[in-house]
Amino acid sequence: MLEGNSGMMTRRTFQAAMLSVASGAQLASAVAQESVVLGLDHIILAVADLEGAKADFSALGFALKPGRPHSNGLRNAHAKFPDGTEIELITAPAATDALASEYYNWLKDGDGPAFFGFYAPSFGALIDRLSRLGLLLNRKGGLGTFSEPVALRRLFFGRRQHSPTDRPEHFAHANTAFSLAGIWLAGATAEQRLLANLGALPLNEPPCGPLGTGSAAVSLPEAEIVFLPESAQLVAGRGIVGATVTVKSIHTVESVLTTNRIRHDRVAGCGRQSLWVGPTAAHGMWLEFRQPSGAG
Repeated sequence: MLEGNSGMMTRRTFQAAMLSVASGAQLASAVAQESVVLGLDHIILAVADLEGAKADFSALGFALKPGRPHSNGLRNAHAKFPDGTEIELITAPAATDALASEYYNWLKDGDGPAFFGFYAPSFGALIDRLSRLGLLLNRKGGLGTFSEPVALRRLFFGRRQHSPTDRPEHFAHANTAFSLAGIWLAGATAEQRLLANLGALPLNEPPCGPLGTGSAAVSLPEAEIVFLPESAQLVAGRGIVGATVTVKSIHTVESVLTTNRIRHDRVAGCGRQSLWVGPTAAHGMWLEFRQPSGAG
């Protein structure tokens, strides 16, 4: 996972957790539904060639902050936004430890998002809510993860990192992006049921995109999550298929992409002010640039 996990659930606890997650709709009425997650934290995009990925994301209009050295050899870079959300590019040149091995083996099937996180400003409130569901959160540093159920191990919780080394130029994206505000998941039944118990609200009309109409979607105060059928996975077993970044000007995005000869598309019949870039240009995921109503 992101970091080493501490603690495992007993079989009885694990079974109770699975029953709790599986009965999300029933629990929703029993558990106080004030949201304990407000939005997204960040997406971790594993890439085989970090320098190449940095060049490609720069061409997409992102300003990138260099990553810090890792003792296990991991190398990274960050497309950061003022609200603390980000897309992290990461690579593992060798399987030097458990974490590096996770990414190294992941990359055998090509580039693509490996983990995603939700923003939980109060871990106390989050842990309390999860305990009512029979779920144990492992904490290390500023992150919370699950050992079990296995279906949730690609999900983590964070409190968004505002580093003292952040500089205005790290947020000066040529494409005018200002937030990671959406994620598109395929075959993510466990995540969908969990979010129903963490305060997410259903959207009556799921957002549209090149992956087809979502089978369902939910909103958090600062993000939306779209759930697609498993058949929408780009690589079998990889549930994170797309991300949405909000921008101040869709016209500026179009200009950047056109200048850099990056193919982009609008979805016919979709009312959103959006441009989409495919998985080849975005290293294994669909990337939506969306101008919210009233922006620009």
